[in-house]
Amino acid sequence: MLQCNNYEIIDLGVMVPCETILKVAKEENVDIIGLSGLITPSLDEMVHVAKEMERQGFTLPLLIGGATTSKAHTAVKIEQNYSEPVVYVNNASRAVGVCTSLLSKELKPAFIEKLDIDYERVRDQHNRKKPRTKPVTLEEARANKVAIDWQNYTPPAPVKPGVHVFENFEVATLRHYIDWTPFFMTWSLVGKYPAILEHEEVGEEAKRLFHDANELLDRVEREGLLKASGMCALFPAASVGDDIEVYTDETRTEVRKVLHNLRQQTEKPKGFNYCLSDYVAPKETGKQDWIALLR
Repeated sequence: MLQCNNYEIIDLGVMVPCETILKVAKEENVDIIGLSGLITPSLDEMVHVAKEMERQGFTLPLLIGGATTSKAHTAVKIEQNYSEPVVYVNNASRAVGVCTSLLSKELKPAFIEKLDIDYERVRDQHNRKKPRTKPVTLEEARANKVAIDWQNYTPPAPVKPGVHVFENFEVATLRHYIDWTPFFMTWSLVGKYPAILEHEEVGEEAKRLFHDANELLDRVEREGLLKASGMCALFPAASVGDDIEVYTDETRTEVRKVLHNLRQQTEKPKGFNYCLSDYVAPKETGKQDWIALLR
Protein backbone atom coordinates (compact mmCIF):
# COMPACT_ATOMS: atom_id res chain seq x y z
CA MET A 1 0.00 0.00 0.00
CA LEU A 2 2.82 2.41 0.85
CA GLN A 3 4.79 1.53 -2.26
CA CYS A 4 1.74 2.26 -4.39
CA ASN A 5 1.74 5.75 -2.87
CA ASN A 6 5.40 6.46 -3.74
CA TYR A 7 6.96 5.47 -0.42
CA GLU A 8 10.24 3.58 -0.59
CA ILE A 9 10.04 0.43 1.53
CA ILE A 10 12.97 -1.60 2.87
CA ASP A 11 11.53 -5.04 3.61
CA LEU A 12 13.88 -6.95 5.94
CA GLY A 13 11.75 -10.11 5.98
CA VAL A 14 10.46 -12.30 8.80
CA MET A 15 11.86 -12.94 12.30
CA VAL A 16 14.48 -10.21 11.94
CA PRO A 17 16.55 -9.48 15.10
CA CYS A 18 16.16 -6.06 16.72
CA GLU A 19 19.82 -5.18 16.17
CA THR A 20 19.46 -5.79 12.41
CA ILE A 21 16.35 -3.61 12.15
CA LEU A 22 17.97 -0.68 13.96
CA LYS A 23 21.31 -1.09 12.15
CA VAL A 24 19.64 -0.90 8.73
CA ALA A 25 17.44 2.00 9.88
CA LYS A 26 20.58 4.00 10.70
CA GLU A 27 22.47 2.99 7.56
CA GLU A 28 19.57 3.82 5.24
CA ASN A 29 18.55 6.96 7.16
CA VAL A 30 14.90 5.91 7.16
CA ASP A 31 12.01 8.14 8.21
CA ILE A 32 9.84 5.51 9.94
CA ILE A 33 10.27 1.99 11.32
CA GLY A 34 7.38 -0.46 11.01
CA LEU A 35 6.92 -3.73 12.89
CA SER A 36 4.38 -6.43 12.04
CA GLY A 37 3.44 -9.22 14.45
CA LEU A 38 1.80 -12.44 13.32
CA ILE A 39 2.53 -14.66 16.33
CA THR A 40 2.21 -13.95 20.05
CA PRO A 41 5.97 -13.91 20.89
CA SER A 42 6.37 -10.98 18.50
CA LEU A 43 4.44 -8.80 20.97
CA ASP A 44 7.26 -9.02 23.52
CA GLU A 45 9.82 -8.44 20.77
CA MET A 46 8.05 -5.20 19.83
CA VAL A 47 8.42 -3.98 23.41
CA HIS A 48 12.13 -4.83 23.22
CA VAL A 49 12.54 -2.91 19.95
CA ALA A 50 10.83 0.17 21.45
CA LYS A 51 13.13 0.04 24.50
CA GLU A 52 16.21 -0.30 22.28
CA MET A 53 15.13 2.62 20.09
CA GLU A 54 14.82 4.75 23.23
CA ARG A 55 18.17 3.54 24.59
CA GLN A 56 19.94 4.27 21.32
CA GLY A 57 18.40 7.73 20.98
CA PHE A 58 16.24 7.17 17.92
CA THR A 59 13.86 9.98 16.94
CA LEU A 60 11.82 8.08 14.36
CA PRO A 61 8.13 7.20 14.60
CA LEU A 62 7.42 3.49 15.22
CA LEU A 63 4.47 1.80 13.50
CA ILE A 64 2.87 -1.30 15.05
CA GLY A 65 0.64 -3.68 13.10
CA GLY A 66 -0.16 -7.30 12.38
CA ALA A 67 -2.66 -9.96 13.37
CA THR A 68 -1.64 -10.37 17.02
CA THR A 69 -1.32 -6.66 17.79
CA SER A 70 -3.95 -4.25 19.11
CA LYS A 71 -4.38 -0.63 20.12
CA ALA A 72 -4.64 -1.72 23.76
CA HIS A 73 -1.35 -3.65 23.66
CA THR A 74 0.36 -0.76 21.90
CA ALA A 75 -0.91 1.79 24.44
CA VAL A 76 -0.34 -0.33 27.55
CA LYS A 77 2.83 -2.26 26.74
CA ILE A 78 4.80 -0.49 23.99
CA GLU A 79 4.12 3.26 23.82
CA GLN A 80 5.50 4.22 27.24
CA ASN A 81 8.88 2.65 26.41
CA TYR A 82 9.65 5.09 23.60
CA SER A 83 9.42 8.89 23.75
CA GLU A 84 8.73 9.32 20.02
CA PRO A 85 5.35 8.50 18.38
CA VAL A 86 4.31 4.84 18.53
CA VAL A 87 1.31 4.35 16.27
CA TYR A 88 -0.94 1.30 16.05
CA VAL A 89 -2.12 0.75 12.46
CA ASN A 90 -4.92 -1.79 12.35
CA ASN A 91 -4.75 -2.53 8.62
CA ALA A 92 -2.52 -1.83 5.64
CA SER A 93 -4.93 0.55 3.95
CA ARG A 94 -4.56 3.08 6.79
CA ALA A 95 -0.76 3.10 6.77
CA VAL A 96 -0.62 5.73 4.03
CA GLY A 97 -2.62 8.31 5.98
CA VAL A 98 -0.63 7.64 9.16
CA CYS A 99 2.74 8.03 7.42
CA THR A 100 1.59 11.17 5.63
CA SER A 101 0.60 12.74 8.95
CA LEU A 102 3.80 11.71 10.73
CA LEU A 103 6.03 13.13 8.00
CA SER A 104 4.15 16.39 7.63
CA LYS A 105 5.26 19.35 9.76
CA GLU A 106 1.74 20.79 9.52
CA LEU A 107 -0.22 17.61 10.25
CA LYS A 108 2.04 15.90 12.80
CA PRO A 109 1.31 18.01 15.93
CA ALA A 110 -2.46 17.56 15.75
CA PHE A 111 -2.07 13.89 14.86
CA ILE A 112 0.18 13.23 17.89
CA GLU A 113 -2.11 15.21 20.22
CA LYS A 114 -5.10 13.12 19.14
CA LEU A 115 -3.03 9.93 19.43
CA ASP A 116 -1.96 10.75 23.00
CA ILE A 117 -5.57 11.41 24.04
CA ASP A 118 -6.69 8.17 22.41
CA TYR A 119 -3.98 6.11 24.12
CA GLU A 120 -4.78 7.67 27.50
CA ARG A 121 -8.42 6.68 27.06
CA VAL A 122 -7.43 3.11 26.09
CA ARG A 123 -5.13 2.79 29.10
CA ASP A 124 -7.86 4.07 31.40
CA GLN A 125 -10.31 1.51 30.01
CA HIS A 126 -7.72 -1.22 30.42
CA ASN A 127 -7.03 -0.28 34.05
CA ARG A 128 -10.73 -0.32 34.89
CA LYS A 129 -11.28 -3.76 33.39
CA LYS A 130 -12.28 -6.53 35.76
CA PRO A 131 -11.98 -10.27 35.10
CA ARG A 132 -15.11 -11.74 33.54
CA THR A 133 -14.79 -14.78 35.74
CA LYS A 134 -13.46 -15.23 39.24
CA PRO A 135 -9.79 -16.32 39.42
CA VAL A 136 -8.86 -19.49 41.32
CA THR A 137 -5.61 -20.67 42.83
CA LEU A 138 -3.24 -22.78 40.78
CA GLU A 139 -3.86 -25.71 43.13
CA GLU A 140 -7.62 -25.46 42.53
CA ALA A 141 -7.10 -25.22 38.78
CA ARG A 142 -4.85 -28.30 38.73
CA ALA A 143 -7.41 -30.24 40.74
CA ASN A 144 -9.92 -29.50 37.98
CA LYS A 145 -7.81 -30.76 35.07
CA VAL A 146 -9.31 -32.65 32.14
CA ALA A 147 -10.42 -36.12 33.24
CA ILE A 148 -8.99 -38.65 30.79
CA ASP A 149 -9.09 -42.40 31.40
CA TRP A 150 -5.50 -43.14 30.48
CA GLN A 151 -5.62 -46.72 31.80
CA ASN A 152 -8.10 -47.69 29.09
CA TYR A 153 -6.50 -45.70 26.29
CA THR A 154 -3.37 -46.53 24.31
CA PRO A 155 -1.88 -43.62 22.31
CA PRO A 156 -1.18 -44.61 18.69
CA ALA A 157 2.44 -44.63 17.60
CA PRO A 158 3.34 -42.54 14.52
CA VAL A 159 4.19 -44.40 11.34
CA LYS A 160 7.29 -42.23 10.80
CA PRO A 161 8.61 -40.67 14.02
CA GLY A 162 11.39 -38.10 14.02
CA VAL A 163 12.02 -34.92 12.04
CA HIS A 164 10.61 -34.48 8.53
CA VAL A 165 11.78 -31.66 6.24
CA PHE A 166 9.84 -30.59 3.16
CA GLU A 167 11.82 -28.58 0.63
CA ASN A 168 10.30 -26.77 -2.35
CA PHE A 169 6.82 -28.02 -1.54
CA GLU A 170 4.37 -27.48 -4.40
CA VAL A 171 2.33 -24.29 -4.18
CA ALA A 172 -0.33 -26.09 -6.22
CA THR A 173 -0.92 -28.37 -3.23
CA LEU A 174 -0.58 -25.73 -0.52
CA ARG A 175 -3.13 -23.34 -2.01
CA HIS A 176 -5.91 -25.84 -1.34
CA TYR A 177 -5.30 -25.40 2.41
CA ILE A 178 -5.40 -21.58 2.56
CA ASP A 179 -7.73 -20.19 5.23
CA TRP A 180 -9.30 -17.37 3.24
CA THR A 181 -11.37 -15.86 6.07
CA PRO A 182 -8.43 -14.00 7.74
CA PHE A 183 -7.32 -12.90 4.27
CA PHE A 184 -10.61 -11.07 3.70
CA MET A 185 -10.49 -9.62 7.23
CA THR A 186 -7.10 -8.06 6.45
CA TRP A 187 -8.82 -6.11 3.68
CA SER A 188 -11.63 -5.07 6.07
CA LEU A 189 -14.10 -7.46 4.45
CA VAL A 190 -15.64 -9.27 7.41
CA GLY A 191 -17.30 -12.61 6.81
CA LYS A 192 -16.53 -16.31 6.61
CA TYR A 193 -15.30 -17.92 3.42
CA PRO A 194 -16.96 -19.07 1.18
CA ALA A 195 -20.23 -17.44 2.37
CA ILE A 196 -18.62 -13.98 2.10
CA LEU A 197 -18.54 -14.33 -1.69
CA GLU A 198 -22.36 -14.20 -1.70
CA HIS A 199 -22.72 -11.52 0.99
CA GLU A 200 -25.28 -8.89 -0.05
CA GLU A 201 -23.03 -5.96 0.90
CA VAL A 202 -19.41 -7.05 0.40
CA GLY A 203 -19.87 -10.08 -1.84
CA GLU A 204 -18.95 -8.40 -5.13
CA GLU A 205 -15.81 -6.81 -3.68
CA ALA A 206 -14.87 -10.12 -2.02
CA LYS A 207 -15.21 -11.91 -5.38
CA ARG A 208 -12.93 -9.36 -7.07
CA LEU A 209 -10.36 -9.67 -4.30
CA PHE A 210 -10.58 -13.48 -4.37
CA HIS A 211 -10.09 -13.44 -8.14
CA ASP A 212 -7.03 -11.15 -7.91
CA ALA A 213 -5.50 -13.31 -5.16
CA ASN A 214 -5.92 -16.49 -7.17
CA GLU A 215 -4.49 -14.86 -10.28
CA LEU A 216 -1.40 -14.03 -8.22
CA LEU A 217 -1.25 -17.61 -6.92
CA ASP A 218 -1.51 -18.85 -10.51
CA ARG A 219 1.46 -16.68 -11.42
CA VAL A 220 3.44 -17.84 -8.36
CA GLU A 221 2.74 -21.44 -9.32
CA ARG A 222 3.44 -20.92 -13.02
CA GLU A 223 6.65 -18.88 -12.69
CA GLY A 224 7.98 -20.42 -9.50
CA LEU A 225 8.18 -17.05 -7.72
CA LEU A 226 8.13 -18.59 -4.25
CA LYS A 227 9.65 -21.71 -2.76
CA ALA A 228 7.67 -23.22 0.08
CA SER A 229 9.53 -25.20 2.72
CA GLY A 230 8.43 -26.63 6.04
CA MET A 231 9.29 -28.98 8.85
CA CYS A 232 7.43 -31.20 11.27
CA ALA A 233 8.53 -33.63 13.95
CA LEU A 234 7.07 -36.41 16.08
CA PHE A 235 8.85 -37.02 19.37
CA PRO A 236 8.21 -39.37 22.30
CA ALA A 237 6.67 -37.36 25.15
CA ALA A 238 5.00 -37.57 28.56
CA SER A 239 3.31 -35.03 30.80
CA VAL A 240 4.63 -34.21 34.26
CA GLY A 241 2.06 -31.99 35.89
CA ASP A 242 1.61 -28.94 33.66
CA ASP A 243 4.88 -29.64 31.83
CA ILE A 244 5.59 -31.91 28.89
CA GLU A 245 8.85 -33.83 28.71
CA VAL A 246 10.03 -34.37 25.14
CA TYR A 247 12.49 -37.26 24.78
CA THR A 248 15.45 -37.66 22.45
CA ASP A 249 14.43 -41.12 21.22
CA GLU A 250 12.03 -43.98 21.85
CA THR A 251 14.04 -45.30 24.81
CA ARG A 252 12.63 -42.26 26.68
CA THR A 253 15.70 -42.11 28.89
CA GLU A 254 17.00 -38.66 27.88
CA VAL A 255 14.86 -35.52 28.09
CA ARG A 256 15.52 -33.37 25.05
CA LYS A 257 13.30 -30.47 26.11
CA VAL A 258 10.75 -29.58 28.77
CA LEU A 259 7.77 -27.61 27.47
CA HIS A 260 6.23 -25.45 30.20
CA ASN A 261 2.51 -24.79 29.78
CA LEU A 262 -0.01 -22.45 31.36
CA ARG A 263 -3.22 -23.73 32.93
CA GLN A 264 -6.47 -21.78 32.86
CA GLN A 265 -6.96 -20.17 36.26
CA THR A 266 -10.53 -18.93 36.31
CA GLU A 267 -13.56 -20.48 37.96
CA LYS A 268 -15.10 -23.21 35.76
CA PRO A 269 -18.31 -24.41 37.42
CA LYS A 270 -19.33 -26.42 34.33
CA GLY A 271 -15.99 -27.28 32.78
CA PHE A 272 -12.30 -27.98 33.22
CA ASN A 273 -9.28 -25.75 33.78
CA TYR A 274 -7.51 -26.75 30.61
CA CYS A 275 -3.78 -27.13 30.00
CA LEU A 276 -2.06 -28.56 26.91
CA SER A 277 -0.27 -31.13 29.05
CA ASP A 278 -3.64 -32.71 29.95
CA TYR A 279 -3.72 -34.29 26.50
CA VAL A 280 -0.35 -36.04 26.77
CA ALA A 281 -0.23 -39.26 28.77
CA PRO A 282 1.17 -38.68 32.29
CA LYS A 283 4.61 -40.16 32.88
CA GLU A 284 3.43 -42.26 35.82
CA THR A 285 0.93 -44.18 33.62
CA GLY A 286 3.74 -45.74 31.61
CA LYS A 287 1.82 -45.05 28.39
CA GLN A 288 3.99 -44.41 25.31
CA ASP A 289 2.69 -41.08 24.04
CA TRP A 290 3.98 -38.64 21.40
CA ILE A 291 3.97 -34.94 20.61
CA ALA A 292 3.86 -33.30 17.19
CA LEU A 293 5.76 -30.10 16.41
CA LEU A 294 5.73 -28.07 13.22
CA ARG A 295 7.44 -25.07 11.71
